[in-house]
Amino acid sequence: MWSRLLLLLLTCLPLLTLPPAVRASEPDNQIIWGRHHVPPYMIREGEWAGRGIFDLTLGVVTSHLPQYQHVDLAAPFPRVISEIRKGSHWCYIGALRTSEREAYAYFSLPTSIFLPLRVIVRRDRLAQFSHPQSLKSLLQNRQLVTSVMRDRSYSPTVDRLLAEYPARENYSEQIEAISMLLAGRIDYMIELPLLAFYQARLLGHADELAAVRTEEADEVVFNRVMCPRNAWGRQVIDQVNQVLLAERPTPAYRAMVERWHDPESTAEIRRLYDKVFLKTP
Repeated sequence: MWSRLLLLLLTCLPLLTLPPAVRASEPDNQIIWGRHHVPPYMIREGEWAGRGIFDLTLGVVTSHLPQYQHVDLAAPFPRVISEIRKGSHWCYIGALRTSEREAYAYFSLPTSIFLPLRVIVRRDRLAQFSHPQSLKSLLQNRQLVTSVMRDRSYSPTVDRLLAEYPARENYSEQIEAISMLLAGRIDYMIELPLLAFYQARLLGHADELAAVRTEEADEVVFNRVMCPRNAWGRQVIDQVNQVLLAERPTPAYRAMVERWHDPESTAEIRRLYDKVFLKTP
């Protein structure tokens, strides 16, 4: 009996030690789209579920790629980044392209627009902040607490400042950080006003937050589809780009990019759309 058990163990051992990629390869015709609740960009719950900016633009992309099985999977952003780093057949819409990420991911043409980040504070504390506010000075002030999302890229300028003056706290879901700000557990956030105000309204705190311009970071940045940096990811990105080249100039796609923005922000998006957005590689 013992000799049989030993033989069985020796037979199975090579299989047990094989890496996951060898044990069970992922199907090439399946894309797992990591999604999380970041209204109004990704809306996973409530009356407007599926009507966020990223939801709508991703819908255009997937409808033109019927050769793939598209799997919509709820996952926090750090998990999405982890899977793409590993080379899994995961993709994400709404990522910023950075040199650090290009070491493990491919990126599509721009899919939508992020207007400049602001310092978001409670309206009842607005007088404590300069107008505009030096973000560097804020990050240097260790008496004031902020929190940033793990693995998120904010903008080139903000990323450099955060690397030099790291935030003391991190979060995985924006709604968590907005709740902390409203409760006074953190003093400010670096965030998109559209996102911060929308989520505060969802929490029953409409008009309780204010946005302060920064001295250093007034950049407009573009969101993209991100897939792993391997042959499979390169093929998906090439096909996504063909869809975007055809669809982005259309009135319907433009309306998706503008959705949820106030009139002033919509005017800024329209000013950038043809001259910058459509011409950015």
